[in-house]
Amino acid sequence: MIKNYFKIAWRNLTRNKISSLINIGGLAIGMAVSFMLLLYVYNEYIFDKFHTNGDRLYQVFKNQPTYGGIRTKWFTPQLLAGALKKDIPEIANAARINEPKDVVIFYKDKGLKFNTVAVDPDILNMFSFNFVQGNKGSALSDPSSIIFTESTAKAIFGNINPVGQVIKFGNQFPMKVGAVIKDNPNSSFNFKVIISWEAFLSQQPWLKGENWDNYSYATYVLLKPGTSSNTVNVKIKNLIGEHFAPDKEVKLFIYPFTDLHLRGDFKNGVNAGGRIDYVRLFLFMAIGILVIACINFMNLSTARSERRAREVGIRKAIGARRITLIKQFMGESLLMALVALMLSLVLIITLLPVFGNIIGIQLNIPYSNIWVWLITFIITVITGLFAGSYPALFMSSFNPVKVLKGQFVNTRSTIRPRQVLVVIQFTFAICLVISSIFVYKQINYIKDLPIGYNRSGLIELPIDGAMYDKFESFRQDAISAGAITDGAIISEPITTITGATWKNKWPGQLPGEDKLPIDCIAATYHMFDTYQIKIIQGRDFAKDRPSDSTAVVLNEAAVKLMRLKDPIGQKIAWMNAERTIIGVVKDFVWGSPYEAVKPTIIGFSKDWIGNIGLRLNPANSISKNIGLLQEIYKRYNPYYPFDYKFTDESFSNKFKAEQQLGTMAVMFTFLAIIISCLGLFGLASFSAERRGKEISIRKILGAGTAGLWLKLSQEFLKLVFVSFVIGAAISWYNINQWLNTYTYHTTFSVWVFVATLFLSIILCLIAVSWQAIKAAWVNPIKSLRSE
Repeated sequence: MIKNYFKIAWRNLTRNKISSLINIGGLAIGMAVSFMLLLYVYNEYIFDKFHTNGDRLYQVFKNQPTYGGIRTKWFTPQLLAGALKKDIPEIANAARINEPKDVVIFYKDKGLKFNTVAVDPDILNMFSFNFVQGNKGSALSDPSSIIFTESTAKAIFGNINPVGQVIKFGNQFPMKVGAVIKDNPNSSFNFKVIISWEAFLSQQPWLKGENWDNYSYATYVLLKPGTSSNTVNVKIKNLIGEHFAPDKEVKLFIYPFTDLHLRGDFKNGVNAGGRIDYVRLFLFMAIGILVIACINFMNLSTARSERRAREVGIRKAIGARRITLIKQFMGESLLMALVALMLSLVLIITLLPVFGNIIGIQLNIPYSNIWVWLITFIITVITGLFAGSYPALFMSSFNPVKVLKGQFVNTRSTIRPRQVLVVIQFTFAICLVISSIFVYKQINYIKDLPIGYNRSGLIELPIDGAMYDKFESFRQDAISAGAITDGAIISEPITTITGATWKNKWPGQLPGEDKLPIDCIAATYHMFDTYQIKIIQGRDFAKDRPSDSTAVVLNEAAVKLMRLKDPIGQKIAWMNAERTIIGVVKDFVWGSPYEAVKPTIIGFSKDWIGNIGLRLNPANSISKNIGLLQEIYKRYNPYYPFDYKFTDESFSNKFKAEQQLGTMAVMFTFLAIIISCLGLFGLASFSAERRGKEISIRKILGAGTAGLWLKLSQEFLKLVFVSFVIGAAISWYNINQWLNTYTYHTTFSVWVFVATLFLSIILCLIAVSWQAIKAAWVNPIKSLRSE
């Protein structure tokens, strides 16, 4: 019996090649897209989950009152880890990691830059690093030892065994390779080189005397088995104040390390989600795409019901029960779903690298994970059963007497469920269209907002080697050569400022305001000319004024916070020293472009610097300017690479998540529209078959092709309009909620909805016109000859 069912199913597939290809192809595309999205969701959920002690690993965060709320940051003092191990018995271990920094590694006169961190050796026991060469126990036992990732070792040593090899760290400190660990793309730790904390302090001895007031390091803890994080949070909350009274407003708490990738955003001291919002969205899109592919399968399958009606009638006439027919049709649906699965796997293998490039994540099919394949098979079976349920119930319900006479059940009763399915399809597609447009509107709106400085023609690079002492000579030579118009050194790249100070004092300060953290930038000369930041009061730092070594410049937001009516010449306390305000600059964006500009102090400092900004000469081509700069840089700093970044590219990276969302939304909108139009095509085909005699009678009575086309098309336009009303309402609510999460956001434009309705009507007419015109052209004698 089962063998006969497969034979019948195969014959039906081969007999109707075009419709079967469209049906299976549509389902395969939907499954491929859905599975790729599910693969992305799976990749996000396993992120950082490979650590053996993952359920007991936490990172320490600090909450600190600031203007308008509470600021949450992971920056903590380097003394904290030792205090946690000593004072909190529930903590099994604690360790520090400094902020990652690109450092040049020299081997045989060849220098390459790698992202480097310094860690407490206990980190290797807390987290699960896969050691491919060397021994975990002795990897950092010697302060002169260094650990590389596999990719780093390959880049430096090629195929040579790196363990035991001696390199120069930063072209100054000889270090020996102690171990090599495996690269892990699913890890928040993206560093390539590890040195010990002892080595870090020996290379920068001034850090050994640090107190509790330098918040520059990450602290991780491993809780003892069975320990509640709430218990630890109560005990560590006031730990900073207990050791350092001036910072008693700083409150500590721990957060699960394995949750940070998906839920790493905090607002007013409370977790506010993060990437999990996008993961949920893509999961919803995966389910939505698969559902509309199934609906399309239902519509196209039942559109062919006329051709199989007599088969059903004969089977019922010779004794076949309805449940038997349902099993047969469901079996055919499962067979088509399995064929679609095979095709979808081919599409996934082909398109996965492209999809990975779009979302900026390396995705791999977990071939060895049996659970992934089991879930895939279960989803396929559910898809086949769901997609085949309505066709099976519908076709098995035919009355054998009527279908053998060429009669079917009432047209309206058969079309209504299919109309609901088409409405669901188009509602989903319309939501995607409207959402995609608003995502791009928001991105372009933020990009077009003035940011307070000119990022075009600006490059930045870290200060390395001789640049600390010879920057001014380098700058003068670069200007003389015509490569730049100006250059400056500041604390950090302007797009990623992280520095902040508190205990700042100013005239008229209210009680408690000295506890507010204020963002700050360290700079010397030429910053405002180089970055083209507008000075609205006062002046820039000047070389011919020695007193400027104790000067500061405020942005407008800082002047507003301090309520200074005439700020120039007034004294404030910054970095534990009295400073004179010599200028006020227009607010400029250095943090999130979606948030209001924060108060910022720009203070003169030659010690706290780490970044070079260069304004390229607009009279030359970019390639010529870069070539000249490389030549001059090599003359002053021969052992370090000229590793620059364009500031406008760095600024664009701030929109990476939204751009990925927009790109994916457009892709899946396009696919959803195609699949939905196939569904309309199926419904039009079904309607044309069911109304063949009606159309023939109308044609005999004088109806023209245009009139018949309009008659058949208008019922589908009604479905599209209903879909639009529902989809527009859903989109309005969700888009409004999404836009309100941003301080600056685009307007809620009516034209987006009008354009979407117009596009929907055009696509509907394209999808149904062929079937409508074909039905209108049919010779009425063929349809009425059985009467």
